[in-house]
Parts: sequence; C-alpha cells; structure tokens
Amino acid sequence: MRTLKIMFFAIVCAAWLEAAAPESVSREFIPSEVPGIDLPVTREHTYKMSGRVRALLLWVGRDDVGSGVIRWRGTGDDHAYELLIGSDPVRAPGKLNKWGYLAEELRGGECDVVGVISKDAERRLSDVKAGLANAQGERPFDTIRGRVTERQAYAQVATLQASNSLTYRDADAVLKLALDDESSATRKVDRPRGVRPGFLGSVAELIRVTAWRQQHDQPLISQSLTYVYGDGIYDLRLTDAVAISTFERDGRVFHDVIRGRFETGRLGSYPGSRFELIFGTIGPLAEIPILISYQPKWWLHVELTLRS
Repeated sequence: MRTLKIMFFAIVCAAWLEAAAPESVSREFIPSEVPGIDLPVTREHTYKMSGRVRALLLWVGRDDVGSGVIRWRGTGDDHAYELLIGSDPVRAPGKLNKWGYLAEELRGGECDVVGVISKDAERRLSDVKAGLANAQGERPFDTIRGRVTERQAYAQVATLQASNSLTYRDADAVLKLALDDESSATRKVDRPRGVRPGFLGSVAELIRVTAWRQQHDQPLISQSLTYVYGDGIYDLRLTDAVAISTFERDGRVFHDVIRGRFETGRLGSYPGSRFELIFGTIGPLAEIPILISYQPKWWLHVELTLRS
C-alpha cells in the first residue's frame, strides 16, 4: 500500500504494510474516537485539487477536480493534525473517486492515529474506467487505528466494505464504520529511542526546522528522521530544499517560500514514496503548505493548491 494516493494517499498507506504477528492487547490502547476531536481548531486551510492524466504521449489536465483540508488543533505539547483529501468523481478525469483521511493527536511525545483510505486496485487509466461498471456496489477501504506510547506502538489495520458511491464528503460515515470495527487483532512494535510518534507530525517537524533555517539565514540542507506508523518504523527524508523569493499560482503571489522534495518509506527500503511541498516561511503562512504535488501513478499527477 501507499499513502495518500492523491498526494499523501500513497505516503500514509505505505505505513500499513508488512504487519507483525497479532498480539492480545487491551482495546483501551486503541482510539475509539477521532484523535484530537476535543481540542480547539487553531488553524484550518482548504485546497483546490488539479489533476492530469497521461493519454498516449500527452498529459491532459483538468482544474478543480477535488478538494483538501488541513486542520491544526491545540497548542504546545497537546496538539493534533487532520488531513482530508479527495477527488470529486463528478469533475475528475475518468470519474476518479479516490480519497483519504488521517488524524493524529500528539500528547507529551505519544500519539493516537486514525485513518481511512479508499483502496487502490487500478494500475492504469483503463482500470478506472472499468471500475465505473461497479459504481452502485461496494468497494474496500483500508483503515488504521493506533496508539504510540513512549516505548511501544499498537495498531489495528483492517479492510472494510462501504458503498462505492461514497466520496470524501462522506468521510464521517466511513470513519464511524472504522471506529466501530472490532474484527481486527492488535499488533505491536517497539518504539526505539528518538523515533517520532507519527507521520503528519514528522512532516510538520521537517517543515518547521527548514523554515527556521531560512529565517535565520542558515543553509537549507537535506534532513531525515524516523517515525513509527502502525506497526512499522519508517524514514522521512527531505532530499532537497530550495528557497524561492516569489511564487505565483492561480493569480496569487507568495513571497519567501521553500520548495521541498520529500521521500518516505519503510526503514531501510528504497526508493520510497515521493512528494513535493511549497510552504511559507514568514507571516501568516509560515510553515503552511501552499502547494502539494504528487504523482502516485505513471499516468496520474495531482496538485493541491492553497485556496483559503
């Protein structure tokens, strides 16, 4: 699996691979509600999705084919991140209906995580079109519920069936199914010292450190860290970072931003899933993604641009 098949899809799902042997663990270790839901929303930004598909030797693009939203909750040691990204089958090429949701709550170095993602079976654009014949049936969704403590990580990874017509606007319905599911055994992995407790928090950390270096006239360098996700340990690498004085997109101009190229994958496994972010370094958009770019398939390229 990969994470957000549309941007973070392929990245997050990569963390649900190669599960360890199930172990009997009390269910109180596993979240029963959306992580961080009791914390106040401190920031929220929405994104417009653009997509391109390759037809023979040409790329055919379409604007505004879906949406994304990122929420920041809480402050200090107790904070959370929410990410929802999805295509709109009414507007997307090939009526593509791919979406995913991930929430992480961090409290004192520990983390709760809940995620849902529409399962990906398409290897080519023709597979997407063929899948439209089953539009009224059900399709699988991969889910994860986990808790990372100081020394261990516990996770339940499952696949559930839900209506094929559900889109990212119906995330709450699929989340309820995931939170009510008690069919999966709990898996456990040790958390080594220095390993971060979640994926979204790890991305935020690399963005924060890189923005700080730019603000203090320090050279932008490649950086990496490890994080635990589900029942596995993963690398997150900032492979390249470039300062850009002026960036223009959709008639808007952004100043003093950084283009960062990232790669993530299971520890010791290369290459991993790659994605690109352009994020602010000063003012109200400091450390905020302005552009998210990802190519999950050879025939599909997706960008999310800050809307508000």
